[in-house]
Amino acid sequence: MRAGLLPEQGDDRAARYYVPNNSALVVTGDVQAADVYKMVQEFFAEWPRREKDPFVEFPLVEHPPLPKSEGSIIKQPVTNVIMEIGWQGPSIGKDNAATYAADVFSFIMQQPDSRFQRNLVDSGLVNGVAIGYYTQRNVGPINIVAQTTPDKAKAALRAIYNEIAHFNDKDYYTDEQLESAKALLEADDLYSREKFDEYAKTLGFWWSSTGIDYFRGYLGNLRRTSRAEISRYITTYIQGKSHVGLALISEQAQQQAKLTPEDLIGQ
Repeated sequence: MRAGLLPEQGDDRAARYYVPNNSALVVTGDVQAADVYKMVQEFFAEWPRREKDPFVEFPLVEHPPLPKSEGSIIKQPVTNVIMEIGWQGPSIGKDNAATYAADVFSFIMQQPDSRFQRNLVDSGLVNGVAIGYYTQRNVGPINIVAQTTPDKAKAALRAIYNEIAHFNDKDYYTDEQLESAKALLEADDLYSREKFDEYAKTLGFWWSSTGIDYFRGYLGNLRRTSRAEISRYITTYIQGKSHVGLALISEQAQQQAKLTPEDLIGQ
């Protein structure tokens, strides 16, 4: 049970959502459909349906936009400094095109030869840095996570925000990097489908978070992602948008780093 969640609250959530009419059973491998349906009836036939669709009875909460950028320092006995910057990203059903752009842009930025990695990792400012978007129907998060040392923390943050400011520069990534990212993302996706156990998990994730139709059209839409769509994604969700900056740092390291909440949000 999650901390802060009362047992009765957990029971209520299970009664709402852990029901047949909010579930999908994914079976992959060397099986016959008729045999699967027979076993499903045997094991799940007595599982009672909820009278109403839980998402009709309990509509999703709309996450409000962040009113302003905020920074916070979390002190824990860690060795290095871990920093994260997060934004509210696109939602499935509202801005699907931006979700594909987010995946492609993040993949480009993750490559060792990207300007993002060269200016931050190869320069020695950070030990490692990652940027990503988590696809969700109700505001998927965008984040940048970096690890560095106390003596470089302030400089690393300044450098990260400088990179963010240049994300939309025409020469920030090449057309070759764009096309390569789309091809490699597609190859990775197709390869993952060859492993039946992984494919079952993949289908379950997409069914529950976006719907199977989104998954079925994913590769085609990924191929069609353009530089203009990536630019719109950056300006709509990242550059100049309210965000949260966090640092996980020890008390001793903070005495050297002297990070402030303002540093963490690029001010």
